Amino acid sequence: MGSEILHEDPSAWTVLKKIIAYASLACLIGALILVWMLLRKPSYPFPEANDAAAQSFNDKVLRLLAANEYGMPVEMHFTADELNSQIQQWLRANPPPAGAATMKNGAIHFEGDRMVVLLAFDVRGFDVYMTIDGHLTYVGHFARLDPSEVHIGRVPVPVTLLEGKIDLQMELPEAVTALRVEGGELVIEAQ
Repeated sequence: MGSEILHEDPSAWTVLKKIIAYASLACLIGALILVWMLLRKPSYPFPEANDAAAQSFNDKVLRLLAANEYGMPVEMHFTADELNSQIQQWLRANPPPAGAATMKNGAIHFEGDRMVVLLAFDVRGFDVYMTIDGHLTYVGHFARLDPSEVHIGRVPVPVTLLEGKIDLQMELPEAVTALRVEGGELVIEAQ
């Protein structure tokens, strides 16, 4: 007689434990990938401050104010480098207060008629990045970024989740008559 191999049918409890173990492992791997994606830097850079570009920004603002004072119409074009240099200088002069989540950096990029806003937060010692891509609108002296895409790290977030949670608008002086992103620049018209 040959040797007989005895096969025992695994009990339902053993099968259930294996399913739970594999499902737990898959959830752990998925959670680690999600955290890794959330903590990744955006594809856009955070530029350094450029003193010449910041001065150019300030000169253009002074020209806007002077034209407004004399009632002359003016159209001014601002580059992303000028705006980012001013943002970096402002952030250096006004460091954020300590807290659970503080904004520590910001940048703006223009692509055609779109504006991409980058925000970097320190969340309990971890760098978390938010990218908001959208179109700039100007209505009733309010500039507003209407987002079409939002990412935290490299994870896409539904735009509807931001509604009512993040204020993406800013009131501008009455002298400003139009504001738009055009040809990779911010165009401000004033009178």
